Amino acid sequence: MSKFRQYILIFALLIGGIGSAQAGNISALAQSEAWLKLLHYHKTISGGYEGLVHNAAFYVAPDGRDNPEAEMAAEIKAFAEGEAKCAFPARFKWLKKHDLLAGDLADCDEYQAFMKDIRPNGITLLFTNAYMGNPASLFGHTLIRIDTARKGTQMLAHGSNFGANSGTDQGIPFIVKGLFGGYDGKYSLSPYWTVINTYNNIENRDIWEYKLNLNETEQQKFVDHLYEMKDAEIQYFFLIKNCSYMILELLEAVRPELELTDDYHWWAIPLDTLKTIKNVPDLVGEVNYRPARYTKIMAQLKAMSPDQYAAFLAEIKDEKADDNTLSDDEKAVVLETAYQYYQYKYIAKDMALAEYRKKSFAVLRARSRLPEAKEVEIKGEDPSLAHDSALIAVGYGADRKRRFEEIILRPAYTTLIDDNFGMIRGAGVKVMESRWRYYNRQHRLVLQDLTGLEIRSLLPANRVFQPISYATDLSLKREYNPQTLDEGYAAYMAFAVGQTWAVSDYFRLYGLMRGAAEYGGFLPHNQWLAAVPEVGFFSDLGRVRLHASAAHQFATQIFADRTQYKAEASLSLSKNVNLVAEYDVERNRHGHNRTVLQTTLQFMF
Repeated sequence: MSKFRQYILIFALLIGGIGSAQAGNISALAQSEAWLKLLHYHKTISGGYEGLVHNAAFYVAPDGRDNPEAEMAAEIKAFAEGEAKCAFPARFKWLKKHDLLAGDLADCDEYQAFMKDIRPNGITLLFTNAYMGNPASLFGHTLIRIDTARKGTQMLAHGSNFGANSGTDQGIPFIVKGLFGGYDGKYSLSPYWTVINTYNNIENRDIWEYKLNLNETEQQKFVDHLYEMKDAEIQYFFLIKNCSYMILELLEAVRPELELTDDYHWWAIPLDTLKTIKNVPDLVGEVNYRPARYTKIMAQLKAMSPDQYAAFLAEIKDEKADDNTLSDDEKAVVLETAYQYYQYKYIAKDMALAEYRKKSFAVLRARSRLPEAKEVEIKGEDPSLAHDSALIAVGYGADRKRRFEEIILRPAYTTLIDDNFGMIRGAGVKVMESRWRYYNRQHRLVLQDLTGLEIRSLLPANRVFQPISYATDLSLKREYNPQTLDEGYAAYMAFAVGQTWAVSDYFRLYGLMRGAAEYGGFLPHNQWLAAVPEVGFFSDLGRVRLHASAAHQFATQIFADRTQYKAEASLSLSKNVNLVAEYDVERNRHGHNRTVLQTTLQFMF
C-alpha cells in the first residue's frame, strides 16, 4: 500500500467513515475464519460473536470483544497512527498482507528484543504423562516448545504453558474454583531447561516431544501470536478451557483451515487433544522421548546384576560395598546411578544440601577414575497410541439371581484393567461413570452407580523407592439392605492409603487401609462410618489384565458391616475394545449374602 493511500485511509477513519469498497472489504475480512480465529472469536447462542479473551487490553475497539468488524477498523486506524501495532504483531502482519496497512515493526523495541531472545526455528508439542500427586495433572499435560536457532541443545529454547492463576489456593478451593471458572488462565514463557526441571526432575514425569510440521511463515506467526497473547486473560476451566484446549486455539490461529476445537464442547483431556493434533495428516513429524530421572534410575536398577544392585544399595546406605567382583564398566554404572539417585533425593527435599554435596562429590570423584558408563536404552510407550478416553459398554449378568442388562457410560479415563499402553501402569482414574441396569423380571431400569471421581494409584515400592499407594472414591451408590432386602441410594466417600509391591514385572500385591462413609435417607440412622482394610493383586499380562481384592468393612452400623471379595479380568480384542468379566461377593452379618456376576463388552472412543 502506498503512503498516499495509507494517509487517505487514516483521514477517512479519522472523520468516522471509510470508502464503500474499503468498508466492504473490511466487512468481508472481519467475518473470515482467519480473522475470527486470530482473535479467538466464537459464535454465541444469539448468532453474534464473543472473544474468548475477556480483558479489554486485548482489544482496540471499545466493543472489540463482541464486534469483529469494529475491532478490525479500530486496529487499522490505531496501527497506522502509532505504536499500537507493536503489541499485536500477528494482527499487524495479517492486515498488511491484505493491503490494509503498510510499514513494518522495526521500531518496536520490546518486540524486536523478544524475537532476538527467542530466535524461533520450529514449534514442538510437548506431552507429559500423568502426575498422580496433583488432581489437576491426573490426565497428563500439554504445552509448547519454541525451538531455538541457537547452536547446541534445545535446553536454550523456550517453553510456553497455559495455566490457571490460582495464587496460593490448594486442595478443595483449588478444585472447586478450577471446575467452575474461578480463575483466569494466562500464557507463560520460560526457558526450556526449567520445563525439564519441573516435569522431568521434580515431578518425575516423562516428556514426549512432537515436532510440528509448520513452515517458516507459520512458525513466525505462532511466535507473533504468542507474543500478543502474553497479557491475555481467559476464564480457566479444568474440564474445557485448559492447557490442552488452548493449544488447539493457538494452532487454529496460525493455520485457520484446521478444525481442531470443533469436537470439544464439554471437556478437553490432554491425551485426546494430543491425538486430535496427531491425526491431522502431516502435521506431526519427528517424535522424541525424554524419560524422567525416576524412569532412568529404575531402568538402570532393572538392568543391574545382583552384585551391582548390592553395591548400589551399600553405596546409598553408607555401607562398605564389596565391589571386587565388578568390572570397571559395572562400577561406573553403579556410581552413575547413585549420583542420579542423590539428585533425585535432593530435589525431592529428602536430602539436605550438605549431605547431597558430600555424597555426590564423593561419587563423582570415584566415578571420574572409571570409563564412561553405558546408558540403558529406554523405550517409552507413545501416549498418542494409547486407547481412547471415553467408554460405552454393554453387559449382561445376575445380581442375587436377578438377571439384568447393563449399559456403562464413562467420559474419562482409564482403569487398572484397561490396556495401559502409553498410560501409567497401576494407575486408574474414572470420572462421571454411570451404570444403568435393566432387571428383566422386574421390568425396571435403575441407575446402579454414579461415580463422580475414582482414583487408584498402585505404584510399586522396592528397596530404593517407597511410593505411597492410594485410592479415593466419590460416588452415588445403589445400596442393598441385607435386613429388609430393599435397595436405595446413598452418597459414598472413601480414601485409602497403603503400599504396593512388585513380585515381578507382571504381578503386583497391594495393601490399603480405607476410611469410608455413606450418607442417605435410605440408610439406617442415615449414615455410617467404616475402617476398611483391603488386600489385593494386579497382573498385567499384555492382552490380559487381572485384578482381585478382599476387604472387610468394620462399620459403625451393623447394616454396613460386611466382607467383600472382588475379581475382574479384561481381554483386549483391540486397542479400544475389551471383553471384561466381573465377579463380586458380599458377605454380611444377616445371612443374606450378595453375589454379582457379569460380562461386559467395552468400546473406547
